[in-house]
Amino acid sequence: MKKQLYSTIIALLCILFVRNVSAQKTEEKQRRDKPLIISVFNVGAQLPSLRIITTPLHPGLSAGTEFPYNSSEKNRFFQTVKAGVYYHQYIQTSVQVYSEAGYRRALWKGTAAEFRLGAGYLHAFTGTEVFQLENGTYRKKNNLGRPQFMGSTALGLSYQKPGSEKAPRFFMDYQFFLQMPFIKKYVPMAPATVFHIGAAFPMIF
Repeated sequence: MKKQLYSTIIALLCILFVRNVSAQKTEEKQRRDKPLIISVFNVGAQLPSLRIITTPLHPGLSAGTEFPYNSSEKNRFFQTVKAGVYYHQYIQTSVQVYSEAGYRRALWKGTAAEFRLGAGYLHAFTGTEVFQLENGTYRKKNNLGRPQFMGSTALGLSYQKPGSEKAPRFFMDYQFFLQMPFIKKYVPMAPATVFHIGAAFPMIF
C-alpha cells in the first residue's frame, strides 16, 4: 500500500514538473513573440521616391512592440503598437502614437521582408513662435500643439541570426505617412517619408 502511495506521489510530482517546464517554455515564447522594437529615423517632407535618405536631417526616435496573429515563422501576420517623436526644423516637433497591421515573409538565411499598413494619432508642436492679433496688439500664443491624424504604409527588410530565437532582429524600414489636417485652408495633407534603422529585442527576461 505504501509503495503504491509513494509511486502515485512521485508520478504526480513528475506531472507537475513537466507541466511547469512546459508552461515556462510557453511563457518564454510568448515574451519572445512580443519584442521591444526600437529605431532611430530621419523624416523627409516629400512623396515616396528613390531618394531614401533626405537632407537636412530631421531626426526621430521610436519604440514599441508587436503581437503575432499566427505562429508561423515563415509567414508571420502581426500587429504593432508604437510611439515616436521627431524634430522637423522650423516646422514642428511631433509626437506619434500609432498601430500597424503587418505581414513578414522569411526569405533566406535569416533575412525577411515585410509590409505594414497603419493609422494613429500625431500631436504637432509648431516649430516657430505664433502671434495673434488681439485689440490691435499682437500677443504670443501658447504652443499647446495641434491634434492630427496620421495614416501610414511601410516596407521593411530585416535580419536575425538563423536558429537563435534570443538574438535581436535588425531592420531597415522605409515608411510613408500622411499628416492631416496640416493647414486646413491650403495644405490639408502633409506627406512625409521616413527611413528607420533599428532592432527588435526578444523579451526573454
